[in-house]
Amino acid sequence: MTTTLEPNNQNNTTFLDYFQAYATEALQNQNQTVSDSLNRRQIPKSQVRPLDQAYQVSLKLGKDLPLQPIKKQILQQIDAVVYFLRDFHIGVLGQRTSIFHLYEVEIQVESNLRYSLSFESGKLLIQIPYWQMAVWDRYLPYQKLKYRWHRGKHLPKSSPIRKVWWLVDPIGELRSSLRSLLVLAIQKQILGIDQLFVKFNLLDHGNREHQLIQGDHQDKTGFKHNAIAFLKATVKEEKLGINLDLVLQNQDNAAIAKLLAVYKKNLADIDQMEELIETGAFTLQQKLNEEQSQVDIKMFGFVNVGNYHRIDVAVNLSKGYLKKYVEIMPRKTDVKATLFGFVNVYTIDDITVKPNFHGAMTLNFETAALEKALKELELVQ
Repeated sequence: MTTTLEPNNQNNTTFLDYFQAYATEALQNQNQTVSDSLNRRQIPKSQVRPLDQAYQVSLKLGKDLPLQPIKKQILQQIDAVVYFLRDFHIGVLGQRTSIFHLYEVEIQVESNLRYSLSFESGKLLIQIPYWQMAVWDRYLPYQKLKYRWHRGKHLPKSSPIRKVWWLVDPIGELRSSLRSLLVLAIQKQILGIDQLFVKFNLLDHGNREHQLIQGDHQDKTGFKHNAIAFLKATVKEEKLGINLDLVLQNQDNAAIAKLLAVYKKNLADIDQMEELIETGAFTLQQKLNEEQSQVDIKMFGFVNVGNYHRIDVAVNLSKGYLKKYVEIMPRKTDVKATLFGFVNVYTIDDITVKPNFHGAMTLNFETAALEKALKELELVQ
């Protein structure tokens, strides 16, 4: 990564200013990459916060440490951090996350430090002993930084969150896969709405108001019929708790067109999509915690030694009102062991780990978005 900035002299204050400016410029240089990546996911640039506004990269140095010998390594560390933040921002679709929100990465270089990565209240701390940076050219490369983050190495070993980091990680496989699945479903829905607008010659006036072009050739009754059929085929009425035919049969074409427009707007609401993903993840965790482990151990003989461990970590942070749009296939656990003889030793560790969520979780975002649109237009209570 290159920058046009250079320090004018050798004092530490100027160096720190230089590093700060370098980090800011490096973040700005990645904005286009982020924008291009999210644009391919059909997420408009207007919904994406610029990297240099969303995150800060800071440097904290020990007192009276000569900076010239470690200038190259610090710049390498800043570059690694910026690449990580770029991928993080793309991973969360350019949005602010509601849990484990990351807003700053602080690079700490001091004499009496242990080489480590930690997380405190939205700040990721990279700690490197000065002598290792100066003598070994040591820093935390981009790939190692990503690996440690995904493995939860920035969390204390005693933290219960570390045991379920696969569930909490904003850019982990679970949430990333759910985002990808939802984005594809949303794009399909938006395409279907657009095709309806095109088929029935609707004009978009830019304010979510649509109007049918007048003409004898226009089948106005057909538009309403097709729109209701489209909605019924793509959402779950049992989740809505209403009959769409009854709710919409007395609405005119203009009202139906407006409903589709607001529905389309809600489908593109990345914040609500993220909220449903979070609800789904924590609902999954709750279901895992509710599993009933059945342990039936029978032992015969002179010496019997047994050991059974069931390890679960409770994390309950999900949003209640969206739970009805999350469907989970719970896992059943059944442990049986029969032991006999002179010496019997058994050990069973039943640990709740990352499940195969494909097919085990369904997020009905399309239905949630339609319910929101119906309520916004006061078509339902």
